[in-house]
Amino acid sequence: MDERAFEEAVRSSWMVRESQAAKKLLSGRADTGGRGAVTGGAHLDALTELLANVFRDAGFPADAVRCRSGVELPGYFRPTKKWDLVVLHEDELVAAIELKSHVGPSFGNNFNNRTEEAIGSAVDLWHAYEHGLLGQLRPWLGYVLLVEEAATSTRKGMPRSGTLPIDPAFADTSYLDRYWVFCQRLMTAGLYDATCLVTSSREADAPIRQPDPEIGFAAFVGDIMARIEQVGVLRPGRRN
Repeated sequence: MDERAFEEAVRSSWMVRESQAAKKLLSGRADTGGRGAVTGGAHLDALTELLANVFRDAGFPADAVRCRSGVELPGYFRPTKKWDLVVLHEDELVAAIELKSHVGPSFGNNFNNRTEEAIGSAVDLWHAYEHGLLGQLRPWLGYVLLVEEAATSTRKGMPRSGTLPIDPAFADTSYLDRYWVFCQRLMTAGLYDATCLVTSSREADAPIRQPDPEIGFAAFVGDIMARIEQVGVLRPGRRN
């Protein structure tokens, strides 16, 4: 995987966000906070396309790698759910990938929203698969999360405990720390086959970080390639 292409894709998300927010302001339909930059969509398109090309370059035909249309998959607790990237082979679901981002200024309630979305989507899909709605081939699930590096996301603190004590893994942690725990546990719990956590700030020349190589982009793409080999679509001589 070209590291430069990956970094350019991450940086493009910020440019698209700023462009969307500016358009909404000019149209007089500005959303509160940073929501205007998200409701326009498309801010993670470059990253989605980069992942789609991994499948295309390995031998999947263009119509089997879907990013914008044909991405609805049956659910068990709901009729359908749109994924960001869906890959098929001989009418079987090979892979489904969700790409999300979380930027400030609010990290409190939105952290819970992000975690609930990811867990719910995976649980729904696995139940759909177990009930024969997705074919015979076990699908591969991936989750990519881009989090803004900001004072509110990197500041450590103690989460509020409720009736019972919290898991010690979350004690004295920042929201970035909690996302690291979250992404690791999505895999260990078997909800996703691979996760990827990336952090970046809004500045154009700010570094793009991957807090843990185990859930970094290279490892994520490596897991995709292993899946492709498993399915048997890999072109002769093609190896990453």
